[in-house]
Amino acid sequence: MASDRPDEGGADAYPDARPDARPDGGPETAAAEVEADLLLPNRQVDDLEAQPAGAMSREGLQERAVRGAVWTVIHTFIAIPVAFLVNLLMARVLGAADYGRLAFLTALMEVVSRMLTAGFGSAVIQFGAKAHAAGRTAAVSRLLSQSQGFRLLVVMPVLSLVVLLFADVPPTAMVIAIVFGLVVPAAFDGAVACLTIENKTADGAKIALVTSLATQVAVVAVVLVVGTPDAVWTIRLIVTGVAVALCLVPISAAYRAAVLRPALPRGMPIGFWRYALPVGLASVIGGLVMSRSEIFFMNWLAAPAAVGVFALAFGLAGHVFAPAQAFVGPLVPAISGLLEVDAQAVRPAFRRVLRAGATVVGLVEAVAVVPLAVLVPVLYGPEFAEAGPVVVALGVSAGFVTVASPVAAFVSARLSAGDLLRATSVALVVDVALALALIPTLGVWGAVIANVAGSMTSLLLMTRSELRGLGITVSLALRDAIPCFVGAGLAGGLMVAADAVPGNEWLRAVGVAAVGGLLYGAALRVSRSGLTVPDADAIIRALPRPARRLGPFVLGLLTARAADEPHPA
Repeated sequence: MASDRPDEGGADAYPDARPDARPDGGPETAAAEVEADLLLPNRQVDDLEAQPAGAMSREGLQERAVRGAVWTVIHTFIAIPVAFLVNLLMARVLGAADYGRLAFLTALMEVVSRMLTAGFGSAVIQFGAKAHAAGRTAAVSRLLSQSQGFRLLVVMPVLSLVVLLFADVPPTAMVIAIVFGLVVPAAFDGAVACLTIENKTADGAKIALVTSLATQVAVVAVVLVVGTPDAVWTIRLIVTGVAVALCLVPISAAYRAAVLRPALPRGMPIGFWRYALPVGLASVIGGLVMSRSEIFFMNWLAAPAAVGVFALAFGLAGHVFAPAQAFVGPLVPAISGLLEVDAQAVRPAFRRVLRAGATVVGLVEAVAVVPLAVLVPVLYGPEFAEAGPVVVALGVSAGFVTVASPVAAFVSARLSAGDLLRATSVALVVDVALALALIPTLGVWGAVIANVAGSMTSLLLMTRSELRGLGITVSLALRDAIPCFVGAGLAGGLMVAADAVPGNEWLRAVGVAAVGGLLYGAALRVSRSGLTVPDADAIIRALPRPARRLGPFVLGLLTARAADEPHPA
């Protein structure tokens, strides 16, 4: 949930826009801007097509997507450093074993939350975003009411039972977990979906930022006063539960009324369940593959301190790549609308997202991952010294996941539930088999191998399917992704070099970052990879005014070719 358009109120920013209408009136902007777009379900179900429409233009979708991504990154740059510092405090106070217990409890609620919003929530967003982009607001309202009924009557009771069975916490914490972790989200989660459906990523970013800061303040207080993992887990649930209710404020009045008026989930749109059920299963399975689900096996097969080391390394890798992941997130609803209003723009949109993601990820791998790994023993204490190399391994894996994450968005946009389910199912088998085989003997590194193997299996299978569907050759996709491979290679080499060089950790970290940045920039020039000039121009146009002076300089360092090379269809 995130975005930032200050002009976003309740309805579309351009309510009278047609597919060929342009809010700025200029004739040349569309071709340049549409490439930075996304895609979604091509055709939808009959009853969602019943209403005529003040359909959104592709330029409207483009502008909201890019601005939403930029503002989400701004939010991330504020929230992530704060979260990093709070996480450091927690690790210092709790120690490796209690930090591992907190990670287990948090992972449990992550899985439960994913089940709450899995395929059903994805279907609501996909079908709702398409209908909203075409101006069919009554159909969206009906869908929201039905979705709320399903969450309250079916999903919430089942998941409450799961928490009761598996969360080993005191009764008070259990009640709070069910109320704020399940009941409140189930009652108001449709509002979160609306922020995505309406592309109101600006308001979402504000709520996310306030929630993040409030959560960190509350966690610091609890850590210092109580100092137990159960107490930290409980306060997080309370704040995030309240944040879900806050999402009711910025959404359109008609949609707010629909969220607050649950209806029986009967007469869902044609094709809804055919998409939602396999995607729901794929979403839960995929979440287990891509997340830190190895913690569940480690909680059973490894020492408590090892759980804490793995959880810390996984969390640090996530912090490092959060800005890049934040850039991709707001693109998903625009992808949904793009296939509806301009399917021809999908292939260039895919390639632009791939280039931009690979360039940013490669930079992070080259200048941030290894310095952070070098500093782990200094920042977190000797209990977590083993986490340094693990941060690099999981960081490189997280980089590839970030680059390939638009693939999942494009697959979902085409409503290709079968592709998602097959890829994630195979990946889960690989993940579980390796975790069971390797964790008892290798401990943390067994979990790392299982996590990386599962993630890469899923991404490779989905990428192969999507490239075939878009008519993009593997060689062309690899060319667009070169910066990510460059960054990964530099991360591995720099980690070996950093371990071999003695001296102060802070000086080594600064030196590694500087060398990594110089080598990365040189590699982009030599390989003629990275952003193209049109890519950089599209991003600069979407930057807020204060960032436009520095933006061209920074992006210029990452731009190594004037334009994209033509390729055979």
